[in-house]
Amino acid sequence: MPAVFGKDNKKKELIGSLGEIYARIEREHQISPGDFPNLKKMQDLLQSQDFNKFQPLKSKLLETVDEMLAHDIAHLMVLVRQEETQKPVQMVKGGAFEGTQNGPFGHGYGEGAGEGIDDEDWVVARDKPMYDEIFYTLSPVNGKITGANAKREMVKSKLPNTVLGKIWKLADIDKDGLLDDEEFALANHLIKVKLEGHELPNDLPCHLIPPSMRKVIE
Repeated sequence: MPAVFGKDNKKKELIGSLGEIYARIEREHQISPGDFPNLKKMQDLLQSQDFNKFQPLKSKLLETVDEMLAHDIAHLMVLVRQEETQKPVQMVKGGAFEGTQNGPFGHGYGEGAGEGIDDEDWVVARDKPMYDEIFYTLSPVNGKITGANAKREMVKSKLPNTVLGKIWKLADIDKDGLLDDEEFALANHLIKVKLEGHELPNDLPCHLIPPSMRKVIE
């Protein structure tokens, strides 16, 4: 903004070059053209204003706005795009495996929470030794750890509490408020699935149920 903002010639210059200013801001800060006010309406609005009544500009405030446009807004737009790419397809219903009736080309088949769906072995077992090492540092009693101790480890993932709450419900298969070593390994597997950018299923798929619990659930 010009330092002599209140002068009439600067007012005319601003109104006349407003389109170029829009284009420069759009280019420098990756802002969509649709996010700008209508050019003609803005020019008319500026034309009707008495610039002499405007308060003096504060350079520190302008620097803050520039910093926000250059970094904060740009970072926010990246997060928005990432969130949009992780949204489930509108046509998909009933959890992560809807569409698997189309065989291996169905939505989510063999990916994310669907990994290991065709394997004879429990997919979580691949990393269970690593999860067991953590499990036995969390003071298990009678082969199970408390929710508080499990939470202390799970929050290290930095996932939102809402997501961790869903993972807890999926992993606490017998709903006793405690986790044994298999349930704890399952919780960590689901955390990994989410951190890799995949959606969590609404209900625990059969192939993710620990083998020792499958007969009990049936």
